[in-house]
This record gives sequence, C-alpha cells and structure tokens, in this order.
Amino acid sequence: MKSRLFFSLFCLASIGLAAQDRTVSGKVTSQEGGGALSGVSIALKGSAKGTVSDASGNFQLKVSSSSDTLVFEFVGFQKQEIGVGNRSLFEISLAPAFNSMTEVVVTGYGQQNRKTLTSAITSVKAAEISNIPASSSDQLLQGRAAGVQVNTNSGTPGGGVFVRIRGTSSINASSDPLYVIDGVPVQSNNLSGLSIGGGITNPMADINPADIESMEILKDASATAIYGARAANGVVLITTKRGASGKAKIALGFYYGNQKAPKKPGVTDGPTFERLMNEAAVNDGKPAPYGNPDTAITTNWADLIFRTGALRNVDLSISGGNEKVKYMVSGNNMLQEGILKKSDFVRSTGRVNLDFTPIEKLKIGTSLLYSYNKRGRLRNDDNISGGLEGTFFYPTDRGVYNADGSYFKIPTFENPVAAIAESDLAMMTNRFVGSIYAEYEFIHGLKLKSSYSLDYSNVEETVYDNSKTNGGSAVNGRAQALSTNNNNWIQENVLSYNFKFGKSSVSALVGTTVQKSTTSVISVTGTQFPSDDFKEVTAAAIQTATTTGTSWGIGSVFSRVNYDYDRKYLLTVNVRRDGSSRFGKANQYGTFPSVGLGWVLTEEKFLQDIPALNTLKIRGSYGITGNQSGIKDFQALGLWGGAAYADLPGISPTQLANPNLKWETTKQTDIGIDISLFQNRLNITADYYYKKTQDLLLDVSLPRSTGFNVLTQNYGELENKGFEFGISGDIVRSKSGLTWSTSLNMSFNRNKILKLAAPFNVYNRDIYRYQEGGQMFSFYLNPQTGVDPKTGAIQFEDVNGDGQFDVNNDRRIVGTANPNFTGGFTNNLSFKGFDLMFFFQFSQGNKQLHWNRFFQEHGGTRSTNFSLSQLDRWQNDGDITMIPKMTAANYASDLRPSRFLEDGSYMRLKNISLGYTLPSSLARSIKMSSARIYVSAQNIWTITNYTGLDPELTGTASNALTQGIEFYTMPQPKTIMAGINVTF
Repeated sequence: MKSRLFFSLFCLASIGLAAQDRTVSGKVTSQEGGGALSGVSIALKGSAKGTVSDASGNFQLKVSSSSDTLVFEFVGFQKQEIGVGNRSLFEISLAPAFNSMTEVVVTGYGQQNRKTLTSAITSVKAAEISNIPASSSDQLLQGRAAGVQVNTNSGTPGGGVFVRIRGTSSINASSDPLYVIDGVPVQSNNLSGLSIGGGITNPMADINPADIESMEILKDASATAIYGARAANGVVLITTKRGASGKAKIALGFYYGNQKAPKKPGVTDGPTFERLMNEAAVNDGKPAPYGNPDTAITTNWADLIFRTGALRNVDLSISGGNEKVKYMVSGNNMLQEGILKKSDFVRSTGRVNLDFTPIEKLKIGTSLLYSYNKRGRLRNDDNISGGLEGTFFYPTDRGVYNADGSYFKIPTFENPVAAIAESDLAMMTNRFVGSIYAEYEFIHGLKLKSSYSLDYSNVEETVYDNSKTNGGSAVNGRAQALSTNNNNWIQENVLSYNFKFGKSSVSALVGTTVQKSTTSVISVTGTQFPSDDFKEVTAAAIQTATTTGTSWGIGSVFSRVNYDYDRKYLLTVNVRRDGSSRFGKANQYGTFPSVGLGWVLTEEKFLQDIPALNTLKIRGSYGITGNQSGIKDFQALGLWGGAAYADLPGISPTQLANPNLKWETTKQTDIGIDISLFQNRLNITADYYYKKTQDLLLDVSLPRSTGFNVLTQNYGELENKGFEFGISGDIVRSKSGLTWSTSLNMSFNRNKILKLAAPFNVYNRDIYRYQEGGQMFSFYLNPQTGVDPKTGAIQFEDVNGDGQFDVNNDRRIVGTANPNFTGGFTNNLSFKGFDLMFFFQFSQGNKQLHWNRFFQEHGGTRSTNFSLSQLDRWQNDGDITMIPKMTAANYASDLRPSRFLEDGSYMRLKNISLGYTLPSSLARSIKMSSARIYVSAQNIWTITNYTGLDPELTGTASNALTQGIEFYTMPQPKTIMAGINVTF
C-alpha cells in the first residue's frame, strides 16, 4: 500500500515538473536599423542551457520556470537580461555596445579582443555607415575616426579622396594608407593614365560599400609593423560580410535621390563686366571699350553646364549556410550623375564569399569580387580647357554662339558649352579582386592558413576632341586611347598557435608573403579625321602609338606574439623583414619591429570596488615602419634608353645608379588610455603620438659634370606629433523605448620638416614652399598689408627689410593647409521604430587658397570675367578695402597677394537621416523579416567664412605636394534621397 502511494506521489510530482517545462521563442534585432541579428547567444541564466539565433534572428529555447531569466549576448552589442514570466514570445532589440571593451577587432592577420589590445586601432562598423550614399569606402571614414583626416578632393563622381592617418609622413613618396580587403593588399593609387586636369580617380570606388562588415584603421606602429615596408602611412583593414549558419537571408536595399551644386560661380553679369572694364581703362588713361554697358546682355554660363543629377543605388544579397557551408552572394548597381553635364559614375559589382568545412579540422574558402564601372569625365580641376573654368573666365556680355553659328571663343580658354558638348572622355574599368584559402588545425589552437590572392584591373580610356574645340580644331579632331593592365598577385602562409597555461594566454603567428605587381600600358593617338562622325583612332590620317611597362616584387617573413597574464598585463611584439626589388643593392632587405605594452588597471584589486569604473587600461607602443612607394620601379639602377642620332638608332644613359637607395623609415611612439564607465555606457579613448620619418626620398642636386641635374637619394626628415581623443556614450535608454547615443572624436596634429637638402617651391607661380622648420602644404605668397586709402595702391610687407618691394624677394610663408584640429560628431536617436541620425564633420585652422580669385580679380588686365569680389575694389579717397584700385600696376601677373589665402575652417552637416522600421509582426505579415524606410541628406549645411565653392576642395590632387587649393574645382554636391531596406 505504501509503495503504491509513493508511486502515485512520484507520478504527480513528475507531471507537475513536466508541466513547468515549455518552449519560448522570439526574434532578436538591432536597435540601429532594426535588422535581424544572427548568431546571438541566448542562455538560461544560472544553467548550461542555451542556443543562438538563426540567420533571421529567430530562436527557440526550453525553460523550466516562469522565474527563469534569459540572457542575450552578442559581440558589439550590450548584454540584455529578460525575465521569462508567463510570456512565450519575445521580441528583443539589442543596443550597440559603443566601443565596449568586449568588442572583437580585426588586426593584421588575426582578431583580438579590444580589452587585451595594446595597439591604437579604431573600428567603423557597418551599422555606422549604412544608408550613406558614398561611391567609395574611404569616403565613409570621413569624420568617424580620431587621427584620420579625410577630405574629398572634388565633387567629381568617382573622384579622388585625400586620406591621412596621423598626418602626412612623406614629401615625395605616397602618404596614402595601405588598404587591405579580406586580407588582400589592393591597388589604391590613381589608375588613370590621362592628364586632363588636377583631379584623380579613386580605385577604392570599385568596391561596393554595402558589402563592408567593418573597417579597422591601424594607426600606431604596434598595429602596422606587421605590414613592414608599406605601413608608414597606416593601414585600413576592410572586412566584407560573410555567411552564417541558418536559414537563407535575402537583403534588398534601394535608394534614389538627386544632387545639385550647393553654390555656383559668383561672377559679374554682362552690364557689370562692361562697367568694370571701362573703369579699368579710364584709370589707365585709355578710352572706355564699351559705349553703353546698360544695354549689355547676360549669359549665365553656369546654368548652361550645371544640372541636377540623379543618384540611384540597388543592393541585393543572399547569405546563409549550415555547419559545412556558409555563403554570401551580393550584387550592386549604382548611378551617380555629377552636377556638371556628362560627368557620371556607373558601377556594377558582384561578390561571392564562401566558407566550406569538408572535415572537422579543415576550412576552405574564397572571396571573389568583380567590378565594372564607367566614368564620364571632364577636363576640370586645374585645367583651363574645362567647362567649369570657362564659366569663370568667359565674359557674360557675349552669347554662346557667333552670328555664323560657330562657338564664341576668347584666346586660351575653351567655350564652356563647347568644352562639355564637343569633347567625349570616358574611362571603363574591369576589376577582379579574389582570394582562395585553406586552413587546417593540426591540434587545438595550432593552425596553418595558406592563401593566394589576385587584384587585376583593366582600364580603357578614350578621348575625342572634335574640330569645334580648341584642342581639335587645328588638327581636324584629336583622339586618344589608352589601355592599362595592372596585375598584382600575392601568396601567403600563416602558422598560428593559441594556447593557455595557468593565468597566461599566448597568441603567436609566423608567416611568409610573396607578392609581384606588373603594369603595362598601350597608348595610341590620332589626328586629322575625315569628319567628326569618326571618333576612333583607326579613322585618323596620322596615328602614333607608344607602349610601356614596369613591375616590382616583394618577399617577406613576419611574426607576432600577443601575451597577456590574467587579462591584466599585456604584451605585443611584431617583426617583419621585407626584401623588395625597388630597394638598392646595398639595402635589399629591411627589418621592421614593434613592441606594445598594456596594463588593465581595473583587473587589479585596488580598483575593483569602484562600481562606475568598468575598464581602465593604459598602453604604450614603439615601432619602426617603412614606405617604399617613393621609390619608382628600377630607380636604384643605372638605366639606358633609346636615343636616335642622325636618324640612326642608338642608346644613351637616362638614369644614374644609386645602390644605396632604400625605403623611408618612420619611427613612432604612442601612449594611450582606454576608459569605460557606467556599465560600458560611456567609453573614452585618448592617444598621444610622435612620428619621425627619416631617409626621405628626395631629388638632391648633382654637379653638372655628371650629366644629370638630380639624383633621388635618402635625404631629409619629417615629423608629425599630436593628440587624438574619442568619446562615445549611451546617453538615454528609457523604458519607454527612447534611446540616444552620441560620439565625438577630435584630432590635433602638428607637422614639421626637420631636414632638407635645400628649400624648394612647387606648383603654379611657386605658391607652395618647402623648407626646414616649415610645414608641408605651406603657402609662399606676398603678404598684403592692405590698400592705401588715399591712392588705392596695393600695399605689401617689406619681408627682407630693404625698404622697397620686390615681387620675388618679399615673400614668406603665410599659412598652411594643415588644420589645427579635425573631427566628427554623431548622434543616433530611436523611439518606437523611428530612428534619427545626424553627423557633423569639422576642420579648424586650415588655410584654403582661393586661387580662382587670382585670375578673376584681375582689375581689367585681362579680357576675362570678374569675380563678385572685384566689386569691393577701392574707388574713392578714404575707401577701406583689400581690393586695390583697378589699374595695371595693382594687378601685375607676377604678384602673389596673400589676400587670396582664406580661412578654410568649416563645420558641415555631412549626413542626416530619418527612418522608420516596421514592427516585426507587420513585417512578417507581408512575408518580410524586417523593413525600414528612410530619407537622408548630405552636405546640406556648412558653416564657414570661406568665400569659394567648397572649403574642402583640392583641385590639384594629382600633385601630392599641394593641398588646400580651389582652382576651378567641382564642388561636392548637396544630396537628398529616399531609400528602403528589407530582409526576407
């Protein structure tokens, strides 16, 4: 009887216990954008039970009691705990962690937890740059990373971008960072072979920004030394999105908008132009050329060539997988119509990322990108034959055409309408960037990864100037075609081992790299065409052709050891040894070491009782990196070339040998601190750095007896030092659903030239000066002190103190394009499905040379149009102004008045967007996982005292020694657009 009673009680208890077991389910999304989060860890607090969300963010988990608590954790997001209660369905929205110390960051050849990082690395995640219309990934870095200065050189679609990490580290060599995409160092230099102005093209625009998962900017030597002779300017690591286990996820993004010029050339109308020309003539004692200016017509040249351009982008991706295979396939098509007619950028890309695990310890994968783009190009940015230039130069009192129907022309300059309508310039790029890898784990923690990568591009460029243009009229049409092939392959092997013993953790790797790059160019030119209906070189009566090619190679070994004791005391050691074909025979190999130290003070007992302090880490590093880009291929060798004499073939020396030629060396020290407060809701990072570049690659004068004027040698020194600061905060996180996060970064850099063989000047009229003790991009002008209020005569500083003004000797450095500080300020707000983001970018203390004014404030010495600033000229006794009286003596062409150098400081609302994410239940009802609609605007508001079209421009970007000059440069457009992102 007792046994039966016991059995009954046991059954009832079992039934009661079983009744408590039930399954809960739900979906996890991101607070920013509302997208599903796959791979989120969902655990039952206090037990070993748990699961992860699938590709659509969905999950299921068994719970045993209503008092259980679910814990949601995901890298880069804040942990969240939710009580089960009586609920069975959960919709969880995770907030970004805002640089939490738990974040995993990509490093050279690996990954590392930020808490144990000893290096200065800034991360930019996909959520921060989504829905921003940018043609290239480097534009997305603008204002988002401390220590990184990014300026858009021109508003030309697909145009170049000025990127400097902790200042400009070289004079003649490239100062651009090294870009590495999914482990592949890629071509990032200008791929165009045409010389059509000061602008350059941007090969980073070949990459679809929507494919990017994250960008890491490696700034100090501890982070960059593992890339050796190419890392002196910093490294940008770009990681693209990959597949994850779970149901296939389809993501579709689309936006459409328009772009227009925020400002057009400010020039005088027809009657004003004629009045000013009359005034100048009378002041010089000449008869007035125009009888009745009031009757003059006005042709608005800008309205004839500017337009409102369309902006359209479509992205489609499919990702998913299982334990064996993970995949991500994407496609993109983008159209950007420039604000000047016939300036366009069209890009189509396709990407395939695959990861395959055929057996437990073996992984095989690939990353493949094919990109095709076409640029409709114009002669602009430092080119007097361009259409934009013509809108400034051409008098507005004349029409587009003469009475006979031909274009109205003035000497030297092209009619702006003809410059665009009668010339055809195009650039087509086919590019393939691909890699394959195999990784095998021999024992736990010991892995060998081998990879082969290829970056290949074919660039086809065509030009036709018909017989109606200045360039084509004398030769009955002129055509040019160039074909450039770049082939860059890399083979790498990396052996890594991660292990622990006691409280110590060690991560070590050793690797080898072999890389070769080849370039070949074919150029053909034709003149004398039968008519303008024939535009191919084959139709020309006179044809010429040239070919050229070059190559370089590098072989390297490298290693790194990361050590931490109890996640408290940190050590990182890197060393790389490079052997390059560019180096001289006496310096064939270079070694680049670095060391980084860190101390996590919050792991010490004496700081563990401060509730508000989550992380406090100090770190320091020192290392040596190189820059080989300043050495041209074969520059260390003595070269000979063909030289005909008396119509007979021959050869002659073209270059002296320099067996001692080597890379530029940059030594960098960094001291930093990382702080997290209030449960990681407030994060602060600050760094001080000092960079000294030695053995600068410069042209040094030679005795004339050698037969050569200069020889490239390692001679010169340059320094950059500064402070950078970043703060991010999760300001509001209310129960009502309102969230507000913000981030601010600022960078202060000081550049100084320490050693030169001799001072030198560069660019048009020698307006830039390089000398010891000065900065790069320093302006060398005649300091104008004012205008005599009695006579209207221009007044200058007597620089050399000899009591008289001399245009060449009375010059000095009057400013630099380098800013005192730069930065960015971002805010993100969300409330019940609505989200608002606004981002400001700013620069302070930089000078901007408004060089257009030099030619448009001509005082009547030219027959070209005037800028509106000419109206502020001196006219009567007592006038106070900086614009002198309109006489030839005040506007001599050899003067370089400093009044054209303006304050280029600005603050710009770079991006603002407002979006709405549909509730999950509504999205599911229309067969979607998530859906978000948004409107966005770029460059819509700028605060600046600069009077030109755009304070950010550099119209001479093809000359690396110039910066901060507007010279008939296309401004950045003002953009307004709307878009939608959906997932299935």
